[in-house]
Amino acid sequence: MMNSKLSFLSVLILALSLLSGVSKAQDSLVAKLKSSLDTAKENIVKVDIWVNLANEIMDSSIDEARIYLNSAQELSERIGYQTGIANSYRISGSMATLEGNYADALKDLGKSLTTFRQIEDSAGIGKVEWLLGNAYSATNNYNEALRYYKNAMRYYVALKDSKSVAALNNNIGTIYHVEGDLDSASIFYNKSLLTYIELKDEEGASTNYTNIGNVYADKQEYGMAIEYYEKSNRILKKLNHTYGQAINNQNIGDTYIRLKEYDKAHQYLNKAVSMAEKEGFQSLLTGSYYTVGEIYEAEGKYSQALKWYRKSEAIEDSLLNAEAKTALIETQTLQLEEAQNRELERLNQINAERLRSEKLKNSLLWVISSSILVLLLVATIYFYKRSKVARKIKLQSNQILDQKSKIYDQAKSIAEKNESLLEQNARLEKLNEEKNYLMNVVAHDLKSPLNQIQGLAEVIKLEQGTLSPTQLECLDNISVSSNRLSKMINRILDARAIDSETNTHEIKDVKLKPLLLQTITNFAPLAERKQIDIIKPKQMGAPVVKGDKHYIQQVLENILSNAIKFTPQGMQISIDMTTEDSQAIVSISDQGPGLTKEDHENLFTEYAKLSAKPTGGESSTGLGLSIVKKYVELMGGQVWCESEKGQGATFKVALALA
Repeated sequence: MMNSKLSFLSVLILALSLLSGVSKAQDSLVAKLKSSLDTAKENIVKVDIWVNLANEIMDSSIDEARIYLNSAQELSERIGYQTGIANSYRISGSMATLEGNYADALKDLGKSLTTFRQIEDSAGIGKVEWLLGNAYSATNNYNEALRYYKNAMRYYVALKDSKSVAALNNNIGTIYHVEGDLDSASIFYNKSLLTYIELKDEEGASTNYTNIGNVYADKQEYGMAIEYYEKSNRILKKLNHTYGQAINNQNIGDTYIRLKEYDKAHQYLNKAVSMAEKEGFQSLLTGSYYTVGEIYEAEGKYSQALKWYRKSEAIEDSLLNAEAKTALIETQTLQLEEAQNRELERLNQINAERLRSEKLKNSLLWVISSSILVLLLVATIYFYKRSKVARKIKLQSNQILDQKSKIYDQAKSIAEKNESLLEQNARLEKLNEEKNYLMNVVAHDLKSPLNQIQGLAEVIKLEQGTLSPTQLECLDNISVSSNRLSKMINRILDARAIDSETNTHEIKDVKLKPLLLQTITNFAPLAERKQIDIIKPKQMGAPVVKGDKHYIQQVLENILSNAIKFTPQGMQISIDMTTEDSQAIVSISDQGPGLTKEDHENLFTEYAKLSAKPTGGESSTGLGLSIVKKYVELMGGQVWCESEKGQGATFKVALALA
């Protein structure tokens, strides 16, 4: 008898918290909405009003609610109103749950959740996850129900929505109740009740009174149970909440059976049956008919008991027939595949961007696959015992089980690969943290003393008259070395700024020719020291490009500096500038040692070590080209190198013309 009561405990939660803690129909609110509908002109406004009307009256008049919902859904589809479509599926799923049609409920709620995710509506996502928890609770899939309730709870706690948090505490208490943990259930029910009392929310309090009554009944404290049921009924009667009253009447009748007061049991069960039949609450009629049968059986009226048992079984079979079960499995399969695709996409992003991820999400596919397999096994056993077509259903279930087994194997393989990716990402994160630490050391512990060295060297140079030639040469060497080290540090810090996204850039129209000529002029002395001729283009246009002036200057300087560094003494560097396909292309060609295939692969990476070495003993941090690539890409351009071993190298930079 406890099982029948608990099943209706779950249904009551569905009825009273179906819309995520939003209170149900008040006559004044319904009247106001209908009045607003008469004056509404915009299609979107009409859709929102229809959705709200369907929401408010579904418990008291589900047929009228469906009329409003159909109007909202048709208009939303016609005008492409995605929020209206998502809300229509949400209310449709709520109605299907209320009617006990859980396969359709899961389908519609799944469509609603997908649409809300596409339009990034976090409020809608929170509401639908709540409703999915309700639907899974009604189908006895309590692990899934608890997962969706917790997802919804995080959203409403963040919003400081006390009313919705109270309703979710009530639902979580229901899960513990169904699983037989009465003490935990009482804790969550009472937390919810206290909040509803503080908010003066009678409807929410009535939910808790019913649930607390069920706990007392299961503890065999029947007097207290009836007292709490009656408290709930008084509130629900005032609110004209037929479904909740029917549930309470059935629970009171069930309690009187336990007390062996069969006349009173008949009285309350007749009320429950009458209300459920009048309003078409099929899922409620299953338990009500069965409980009436229990009364007759206890009275020794076995023929009457059998009649009511058969009526209960007929409704239950209509609610959970093979077709509905198959639809339920198909819906869960679609949700599994969608979850797999989302998970794969998320993990690819993590690997590309080196972001952290939670292991719980990576194991989600495993849990869902296992749950579906268990559900299929239970469904097969159930239909084998309950249906005349058990063998056909078993064959169909086995075929579906084979398909799900393949999905299970795929999910396991994906989980293993994901675990490996997570380990790699963790190592990369650790290396990145160590690199960041090194950057801080460079910035704070090296640059300051280096500036002091440069400053002191300049001060000493002011006293040239008192210094010997050897001392002056040493000072020059100090200046050259410190300037070289300063440039190395600045390049490291530039790379760090790009990685951390702390640098700022401004895309404007930039004249490319003056920047290129200025760069050539700046590096002419360095080239002359190695007797290198820089060959300018004979004909040079004056293209204007889209970019950041500072970035372009840095890119040209880094590439030309590299060309001088890797070109042997007495050779040439050729520079050209052309326009092609709405782009300006700058080419810088050297006569250095060229690049190997391996060099090409690592060319634009940070701290790259190439086979080619500077021809004049110059230093190299391995950062210059990585900075070039990042700057060019930030400006929406391209950079590449054309080179073969022993034949020099040509670096090309392409920027969009203004």
